[in-house]
Amino acid sequence: MPLTPGTILGQYEIRSPLGAGGMGEVYRAHDTRLDREVAIKVLPEYLTYDSERLRRFEQEARAAAALNHPNILAVYQMATHEGVSYMVTELLEGETLRERLRRGPIPLRKAIDYAVQIAHGLAAAHDKGIVHRDLKPENLFVTKDGRIKILDFGLAKVGPTKESSGLEVTLASGTEPGMVMGTVGYMSPEQVRGKTADHRSDIFSFGTVLYEMVTGKHTFRKPTSAETMTAILKEEPPSISQIAPTSPPGLQRVVHRCLEKSPEQRFQSASDMAFALEALSDSSSSSLAVTEQRSRSRWARVAGAGVLAALAVGVVAWWRTPTAVPVVEPVAQLTDDGQPKKGNLLSDGPRVYFNEGQTGSWKIAQVSVTSGLTAVISSKLIDPQIVGLSPEGSPLIALVGGYSDLSETFFRRRAYPLWSIPLPAGEPRRLGTFEVTDADFFPDGRILLAKGTDSSVADKDGSNLRRLISAADSVCCLSISPDGRRIVFTMFSISSPGESSLIEIAADGTGLSTILNASQAAQPCCGSWSSDGKYLVYEASQAGRSDLWMLPMQTGIFHRLRKPSPLTAGPLSYSGALPSRDGKQIFAIGTKRRGELVHYDMQSHEFVPFLSGISAIGPTFSRDGKWVSYTAYPDHTLWRSRSDGTERLQLTYPPMEVSFPFISPDGTKVAFTTSHNERLSRHLFRVS
Repeated sequence: MPLTPGTILGQYEIRSPLGAGGMGEVYRAHDTRLDREVAIKVLPEYLTYDSERLRRFEQEARAAAALNHPNILAVYQMATHEGVSYMVTELLEGETLRERLRRGPIPLRKAIDYAVQIAHGLAAAHDKGIVHRDLKPENLFVTKDGRIKILDFGLAKVGPTKESSGLEVTLASGTEPGMVMGTVGYMSPEQVRGKTADHRSDIFSFGTVLYEMVTGKHTFRKPTSAETMTAILKEEPPSISQIAPTSPPGLQRVVHRCLEKSPEQRFQSASDMAFALEALSDSSSSSLAVTEQRSRSRWARVAGAGVLAALAVGVVAWWRTPTAVPVVEPVAQLTDDGQPKKGNLLSDGPRVYFNEGQTGSWKIAQVSVTSGLTAVISSKLIDPQIVGLSPEGSPLIALVGGYSDLSETFFRRRAYPLWSIPLPAGEPRRLGTFEVTDADFFPDGRILLAKGTDSSVADKDGSNLRRLISAADSVCCLSISPDGRRIVFTMFSISSPGESSLIEIAADGTGLSTILNASQAAQPCCGSWSSDGKYLVYEASQAGRSDLWMLPMQTGIFHRLRKPSPLTAGPLSYSGALPSRDGKQIFAIGTKRRGELVHYDMQSHEFVPFLSGISAIGPTFSRDGKWVSYTAYPDHTLWRSRSDGTERLQLTYPPMEVSFPFISPDGTKVAFTTSHNERLSRHLFRVS
């Protein structure tokens, strides 16, 4: 019997039904303990007596709960209440990919973006030994903000166990009854044959989904199930270029490789597949630009022919519409030398300059913008931290004498002498007698300086120092517009540590205004102008990761509405963003924080993985040794499980960041300290 609004399952109150399928009914519910909205999938009562259905239901919960990835549906809890088995997950707002495809094919750029996200989600599952085995548009969800979520691990194969023999099939159309080992039209050849299906089977299914996203047509669609399965085994689908002529050849190669009949000839990992997609050159971008230009021309003609009233309406609509913002398409890795990178990135056009090495022995290095070997710039200076590059491409300016710890709050950063370093070689020299925390060049060669709450200007040789502004909070991360008329910097609050704002002023120090603050963006920082002065690229940190955003900057007489737009959404954390001089690329330091929970084995005298080596820190055990609580890394959420890793349960959620958990002596509570990601002040909590 369907659950009615108001029904209580444990700590959850049912609000309304969301949908139903063969494996359960889904409801919107309210978590009364944590005061949040969740989704609850309930196994119908008549299926609780079906041991196979119950096993799959529990397997879905276990498989998804073992994964912690932004492109996989988060499972919070699996429980039974008065004979009702249910699973609690995050609540998604949006539509399934199937619902989206009913409106036709997905634009090429968006389809590739979705494909990259799906590939990253599959890679995370495969890394945990989980094969989905039923990847299809019905099991992919598109959230309102464009995030893809992989759903329904009910058919997943977990771990290295062997596949059961026999062919079991479900039909998406519902015209034939069937049971489980995949969905006709999305199954791999090995699934059709009833053979063992490993992670490469998911890659085949992924290829069918990608084909359908780009073309709007099923990859293998025949009148009957038997004919469809025969096509999977023996036929090749029409080339996507025949159906979508604007698709780049590289995309056809990716799809073709995914759909190879032999698993050995497909991509051997979802990570490789994601890399191939990210590296695609979107050949449709130029045609899109031409279309946009023609559209604007038509609008100009219509506006010119209209009456004054219509023109006024058009101007108002134009003013209220945010300006178009470029998007990130392929991502390419420039360095692969294993050396940590930190701080600012600078470019003279053909090369990118950066700091690399270990703390205490930082060096200045360079790499071609087309990638290749890195080369160290020889210098006798101690820990030079580059902060600016002359408009002529030489010299660099650097803070010398020690490397600032960028993980600290910025108002605590030390000031250092500023040095000029000629390129490609030459004798460095100190500029002035002052010490600063940041600097940048004006187009005319003058130098903008920051120290504490003050910002100053000096001539190119460091002389004639004069104060520009004295702010209320700490000033850092200076960036001067290409025309030299405007300055953007980050201001960190001294009274509320961790709060930051992006501030804009005129080059003469007047007209100070806040363009983004913590209420509009999660910890905005480190803005950098595009080469044409139209956009500002900046970082926004949340839940332990930093993504890149872009903000259109006001130009001309009219000030149009400006709305920040995300450029990245993980899995890497990006910092030090620098738009290239030709305006076509963004250089950034990409970091993926990982960890491994280990314990010391007294017999082997070695560290060995604990809890399957999950990425976690700070484990704490109950007195009887049966329970363990730990903090997931890097998002710092609190979890508990049995000491053997079973019965995992998430206890806290972002943006709360947990440190130092301890299980109480009676084993019923966990105490911990925490800091909100926007404030560094600590608080003490306990949770059941």
